[in-house]
Amino acid sequence: MMKTRLLLGLLLLVGLGTVTKAQVQYSTERPRVEDANDPDVTIQRVDLTDQYTVIYMTFRAGRSAQGQGGGGIKLPDIFRFPAPNGRGRVETQSDQGITFVETARLYVNQGEKAFKFIRAENIPIERLPTDKRREVSAGERVDFVAYFERITPGYEVFDLFECSDRSRQNGTCFNFFGVHITNPAPRKRQPDVQARQTPPPASAPAPQTKPRYTPRTTPGYGNGSPDPVETKPVPEPEPAVAAIAMKGLVRVAKTQKPVVATITYRLLSGAETSGDAPADSVKSGKLAGNYQIAAEPLSVYALTVKAKGYFSQSDTLTITRADKLRNFDLVPIETGTKVTLKNIYFNVSKYDLKAESYPELDRLAQLMKENPAMNIRLEGHTDTVGEFDANVELSRNRVNEVRRYLASKGIDAGRIETIGYGPSRPINTNKSLKERPENRRVEMVITKS
Repeated sequence: MMKTRLLLGLLLLVGLGTVTKAQVQYSTERPRVEDANDPDVTIQRVDLTDQYTVIYMTFRAGRSAQGQGGGGIKLPDIFRFPAPNGRGRVETQSDQGITFVETARLYVNQGEKAFKFIRAENIPIERLPTDKRREVSAGERVDFVAYFERITPGYEVFDLFECSDRSRQNGTCFNFFGVHITNPAPRKRQPDVQARQTPPPASAPAPQTKPRYTPRTTPGYGNGSPDPVETKPVPEPEPAVAAIAMKGLVRVAKTQKPVVATITYRLLSGAETSGDAPADSVKSGKLAGNYQIAAEPLSVYALTVKAKGYFSQSDTLTITRADKLRNFDLVPIETGTKVTLKNIYFNVSKYDLKAESYPELDRLAQLMKENPAMNIRLEGHTDTVGEFDANVELSRNRVNEVRRYLASKGIDAGRIETIGYGPSRPINTNKSLKERPENRRVEMVITKS
């Protein structure tokens, strides 16, 4: 019965995907997500049509190969409930129900705009806590689709807030923070120059017109002139398409002085690529630190900027039909410098590293190998949600986990100090959906260079 329901759900999604795809303006496969409430819920694709923001999601109840004390199924946190004494957890292997709350919203730019939930497919809508849920057994997969109002073009990062942990005690909330999509701003329409031209004044002389040629009816010459020769008009050449480029400056962050750096770039997606294009590179100029890279319209590029004695920087640029300006301000490697490790990800309330964190940490390990005299201190921070002491311990465990990973890459653990500050040093007010993920961060301080 379970296999039958799963097969019907997949067939439903295939049909929905076919209908939606015909109207899709932009599609983002497996978008980068900065944080999520639960690792068992993932976003597979985001489609933008003229009316909707369509989010394809998958819920899969997690399994582990070994449970406590031998074999069996170890269920994720959403299937666990607090024990009566408050110490430890009681696990259950009973089925779990899932729904999608009708008050769900998409938020952009720290809540500047909100986009309402419209409908969902293959998952029940929850209007009251007593509404019937879809039963999901441990290990079962459910694919479903949620439709929201169309996100305004130009906003390329959004938060999906489906419910709060307090409103759903015995389930999971489908909340995602920092979902990156392709959604460029509309191109400004060029004015019609010809329509704006004023007609000639009434007194202007009428334009001279060439008399129409009348074909001759007899061969030979007449009136001292040769037979007219009929010629075909020469087509005018089409105007050349203006080249599009990624360009900007590479500078020192504090002084704004130019830096000679290597900018490595690779085409990730576009009309003429399958996403496996080889990387190429250019150098920034000595005098102004400027760079320029030819780009394809309606495409996405990955850029990495490196310069000796500076921390490297990476970014993903979405190209529309105009030049893309991106400046890079590099931070020097010197004692006292503090930087935030941007791409370090953990599961909510846990300290195990996600696989998405490895590229950033691999770059840090390589940097420490290239600078053997450099020692660092890793500082862990959390948001203000939850108990203070528990957050301090969580932040300490997270930076210790980062140190263990660097040590596994050949870096002497004695070169790395760690400290957990918990929620005591926020960088914003912690109030909005956008701000909380920003406070869950790992910072690095150079203690010796």
